[in-house]
Amino acid sequence: MRGFWTAVALLTALLVQSALSQLLPDQARILDPFLIVVVYCSLIGGESHGMLAGFAAGWIQDVHFGGPVAGLSGLTKVVVGFGVGAAGSRFLLTGPGGRALVLFVATLADTLLFERLATAFEVAVQALSIPGLLGRCALNALVGLPLVELLDRRLSREARR
Repeated sequence: MRGFWTAVALLTALLVQSALSQLLPDQARILDPFLIVVVYCSLIGGESHGMLAGFAAGWIQDVHFGGPVAGLSGLTKVVVGFGVGAAGSRFLLTGPGGRALVLFVATLADTLLFERLATAFEVAVQALSIPGLLGRCALNALVGLPLVELLDRRLSREARR
């Protein structure tokens, strides 16, 4: 059942990213709904589920929105999914403050890792400025936190039934 809901979340992220790309093409890369899905799956399911969700999210991103090297987003999302899952299993990250911090740091790690890997593979990417990078991290945290909290409450309510 977890795999089904992960697929639904990834499909929703694809629809959101596609809509953003059509409506606001210049700002579409600021919000990363796929990363929000990966962070949530990592916090709820641990390292393995986070890595699998990261693999799927990254490949979807690469196929639909990617550049010349397929798998670059997949690799960064796998690493972030593992890191968040490992941190989530070792630290108590159930409160909104901890989850907002995780979303912020995961976005920072994903962006910096993507830029470094793109440089290693000689792929031209437009690097974000420091204010742009911090803005991206803050936006993902601000958008992702209410979604993560809403899903967590809904799933815990269904588990009690």
